[in-house]
Amino acid sequence: MRTSGLALASFALAVAVSGADAVPAGWFPWPATEPVNGSALDASFLNARPGPDGLPRVGVSDGHFATPDGKRVRFWAANLAAVCAFPPTAAEADFIARELAKGGVNLVRLHHLDNAWGVGEGGSIWPAGHPEHRELDATQLDRLHRLIAALRDHGIYSNLNLKVSKSLVAADGFPASVEEIPNFQKRVDIFDRRMIELQKDYARRLLTTRNPYTGFAPADDPSVAIVELNNENSLVGYWTRDLGRGLDKLPAYVRDELQAQWNHWLSGHYRDDAGLADAWASPAGTASEVLGSNATWAVNSQPGSAGRVAAPQGANAPEIDIAKADGVAWHVQVSTRDLSIHDGEVYTISFEAQADHPRKIEVGVGLDGVARPHEDWRSFGLLDAVDIGKEWTPVSLVFPAHSVAGEPAALSLNVASAAGWVHVRGLSFHAGNPDGGLRPGQSARAGTVPIPVTPTTRQWADWITFLADTERHFTDEMRRYLKEDLGVKALIVCTPIDYGGLTGLNREQEMDFADGHEYWQHPDFPGGWSTEHWSIRNTPELKALSARGFGVLGALALVRVAGKPFTVSEFDHPAPSEYVCEMYPTVATFGGRQDWDAVYPFAVGLYGAANPDGRISDFFDQLHHPAKRGLSAFAAVTFRRGLVAPAPETAELHLGSPVWAEQPHADTLWHELIPKGDLRILDVRYAISDHPGAPGAKATLSRDGIPAQSSPVRVESGSQGPVWIVDAPEAAAAVGFVGGAKLDAGALRVSCPRFGLDFASITAVALDGRPLPDSKRILVTVVARASNEGIVWNDAHNSLGKNWGHGPTIAEHVPATITLAGGSARDVYALAPDGSRAGQIATQRAGASTTFSTDNGPPTIEYEIVAR
Repeated sequence: MRTSGLALASFALAVAVSGADAVPAGWFPWPATEPVNGSALDASFLNARPGPDGLPRVGVSDGHFATPDGKRVRFWAANLAAVCAFPPTAAEADFIARELAKGGVNLVRLHHLDNAWGVGEGGSIWPAGHPEHRELDATQLDRLHRLIAALRDHGIYSNLNLKVSKSLVAADGFPASVEEIPNFQKRVDIFDRRMIELQKDYARRLLTTRNPYTGFAPADDPSVAIVELNNENSLVGYWTRDLGRGLDKLPAYVRDELQAQWNHWLSGHYRDDAGLADAWASPAGTASEVLGSNATWAVNSQPGSAGRVAAPQGANAPEIDIAKADGVAWHVQVSTRDLSIHDGEVYTISFEAQADHPRKIEVGVGLDGVARPHEDWRSFGLLDAVDIGKEWTPVSLVFPAHSVAGEPAALSLNVASAAGWVHVRGLSFHAGNPDGGLRPGQSARAGTVPIPVTPTTRQWADWITFLADTERHFTDEMRRYLKEDLGVKALIVCTPIDYGGLTGLNREQEMDFADGHEYWQHPDFPGGWSTEHWSIRNTPELKALSARGFGVLGALALVRVAGKPFTVSEFDHPAPSEYVCEMYPTVATFGGRQDWDAVYPFAVGLYGAANPDGRISDFFDQLHHPAKRGLSAFAAVTFRRGLVAPAPETAELHLGSPVWAEQPHADTLWHELIPKGDLRILDVRYAISDHPGAPGAKATLSRDGIPAQSSPVRVESGSQGPVWIVDAPEAAAAVGFVGGAKLDAGALRVSCPRFGLDFASITAVALDGRPLPDSKRILVTVVARASNEGIVWNDAHNSLGKNWGHGPTIAEHVPATITLAGGSARDVYALAPDGSRAGQIATQRAGASTTFSTDNGPPTIEYEIVAR
């Protein structure tokens, strides 16, 4: 990509080289370029300069990050992953540190250091030629150390991640079947003793080796602010799947170890096997059928897939034809809806199925998406893949229902793994499970109680508690090792708080802060991770905001932990979504309203020699995406300076003991306690207490009501759709469907005719710390769609496949008239991609306002407004 020294001449050359026919009409080249020092796009003035001992150490004070003098620190952060965390030269290390600082970044998460795919290619901490992964590659460690020092020199702290993507092999001292454990042996690495010891060994090597460029080992370095123990991991399970399930499918040697620990736990909690059998017994009563005889089936197909369903033999025998399938099972979903099930009750679903060829289908029970169209699908206890063949195959699935909270349920069959047909007969969905409980010949003391697959309610509650206890032992042990044995002075967290549902509150209780990850419409991969075979949904998050659900922003707000700093260390609206320009201004201002402490867009993307044409290198590239990077100054200044005041009212959720006994997920409890779904999420700060109350206590809500103030953030209805309005003294924005609308954001007013998708972000931020009407220097950003040159959408307009195009990147022109309130006359300059002034724009003065049109002057997404 282009580095420093590019100004207007380079910009003009890029336009000329592209050629008139290479860029769509109404678009223009906007290459990723380092901002000129001191330009309006250079936000490095926000960063502290290191003293003799580096940067001030970061601690926690009054529930937020703070330096030793008590000054609060907010982080607008970044992720450097795999090869990006090992710049091969000192020049590239300094370049990326300088680039990030100019983007307002003051914390970098060093992620995927331990991956297997970059070994020998400059992208991993492990040396080539070693099947085992214990010794660190000296060259790679030196590159990492040099980067940490370069970041520090530009006022940027580091967050070192430990276990992320290390893939163990037999040479690491395991049976060969260790390589069959998916997802980097996650879950297993929480209870397997050798895997835990290897994590400690890696931590020792990484954290206690002296960095020659700083003079500190990372364990002692004040500029290493955070250490993460184990990325996106929970023994209990992942929030997107059903908690506690799947561990019975592990290879025998680890399954046997987990079963032994399970039996040991049971022996410590029950006096004898007779007591265990009594506790686990199924309640007496007649099983009730959930699926009535008049149930109907409907099909919902995503773009790129198509199917239809009929039930000629009745409600229990749907026949499904899949005309078109993209490989993602849920992209053809056949459902019967408006079902009534109850939290805590165990249900059995059984049927026979056959297909035109052997295949997998998914069976799920979850939130009725027709009844709740603006909310993400949520499992009510079941989402399992089953194998069926050309002959009739019997299927039986048992699950304990959870997270229902009185909402209507849907039973769904997800069948888009391949085109063809699937027939089902004899389908039954009833309460109860006669096969659950302690079976004859099973004994905890003999170690023969298996991992539960068809449990009773109490049996499953014990299983979840055992898993939660086990992972709490893991996190406490790892924290003690880092603090007491290695002397780590950084703040420590294990993994995102919602991994494992509410059991995450238990796992992370001793951690210094709480963290979350969210992606709006993460790509779907039909056959595993690929930059060729994938799809996205390609719709804006703004259309998902409602009083009950608030997209992924609301999901994060509802899992913040009371009394602790809250960070979002992975957040993105992945490319090539045509609505990504909403991401930076909404998360920065929403995070301010919820009083969060750090936001890390994921991830920086390939840079330097690894990306010579400056293209958007993948789904998560921030550095080269004009609709992300272009808004970084607005987001960093607004978030770090706290320009959007925190919501004046607080609401705190208090749980019984254990915290997951009543419900496994926080959002369900919020919705139960606020039954109308009136979250008022822009006016109330939400948090959950991680200190449980009395056993059996019901969840309660406490409020700290402060007289309502005029909110600086609101959602309005534009003529074409919702618009996110920010009206704060030093920052203003209109984000969303601005086309065909006239919008008032206080000091910023926007009038925009219809164009393209009518979707854009128009932001203004004072760079001198004064209210916008009084500011002497303002940055205005106007950006809509952006992409690489030469991209090719598929017919469904939800994937580029392998046609990602090339650099330089291009941006769509937004035909807006912009008015800024202010008492003094102002000049408006269109900026080049490096922040230098490309030309002055004609303005109009009316009263105490300055107006200009983006149709005048050079094509740009950035404007500098200065007082005369």
